[in-house]
Amino acid sequence: MQDSKPTIILLLLLCSLFGACKRDVFEKRIYDNVIYEVNPVTLYLNNAQKTKQKTSLQYISILYTNLYNQTIPSQKLNELSEVFLSIGDKGIANSLTLNRFLSQSGVQIPSNQQMRDDIPVFVSNTYLKFYLRNPTPYESYQLNKMISDDPDITPEMIYAAFALSNEYNFY
Repeated sequence: MQDSKPTIILLLLLCSLFGACKRDVFEKRIYDNVIYEVNPVTLYLNNAQKTKQKTSLQYISILYTNLYNQTIPSQKLNELSEVFLSIGDKGIANSLTLNRFLSQSGVQIPSNQQMRDDIPVFVSNTYLKFYLRNPTPYESYQLNKMISDDPDITPEMIYAAFALSNEYNFY
């Protein structure tokens, strides 16, 4: 019985020396009310700043977003990318895709009356939507004049012209 006493003391001493009996303290943090900031994005000043051509997937995705104001479902994007690969001519593929989008329901294009009620705002918004820049004074004047002089021009025609333009194919 007396032989076990030094053994217990020795174990207690070793335990205190090596920290086996040390208590770990954990801190728990709860994050609520986290604020995410959006970095401002500068607009292009002109089309000369756009030097990279969009891929087929980028074109489809951005066009869908511009026309429907939502992201394209992945299944639809995969189907359309196969169509682009099978056609070969990028211009024809862009035109067919645009016509398909414009013919479906859910496209969010201003009405003819909305366009004609405030032509300068329509022109400015169209440039921002498709080209990510403001129109130059000359571009604004020309498009305003063209819309006001020709009653047969529709917002669909304007959107199609912007979506099929060379500038829209670059970023």
